Amino acid sequence: MRLGHVALSARDPERVADFYRELLDLQIVRQTSNPLVGDAALLSGDPGREDHELVLVSNGNAQHIAFRVDTLEQLRTLYTRAKRHGLQIPYALDSGIAVGFFVRDPEGNAVEIYLARRDRRTERPPIGEPDLIDELILGDWRQLP
Repeated sequence: MRLGHVALSARDPERVADFYRELLDLQIVRQTSNPLVGDAALLSGDPGREDHELVLVSNGNAQHIAFRVDTLEQLRTLYTRAKRHGLQIPYALDSGIAVGFFVRDPEGNAVEIYLARRDRRTERPPIGEPDLIDELILGDWRQLP
């Protein structure tokens, strides 16, 4: 497991993305908007290696730190461990580039644990229902659309 990306709050994600692009040569890989994050800009220092490493979101509630696992087995192990420890899993995502779930640390900070997908499918809305989260993380991935 390793640090995958950090999502920071920005009133104007596009303007802040330009700052990181100009100062650090980060590449803006895409800009998006949805009810979960608001407006967002995703940046990477090496998009061929890592889709995004910095996410700027206009919805401050979407700030988080994300850890990337290398295998489906690792993702499932951490998911099972989080549930065994009684952690709330408010939602999971199948973003088209990654599948993961979210928890909160003891201070309330959002933590994402995800597995990058090799097939880069289309994005699906966040999943908040526990049974559907179980199905996404623990289910038969051959059945995923």
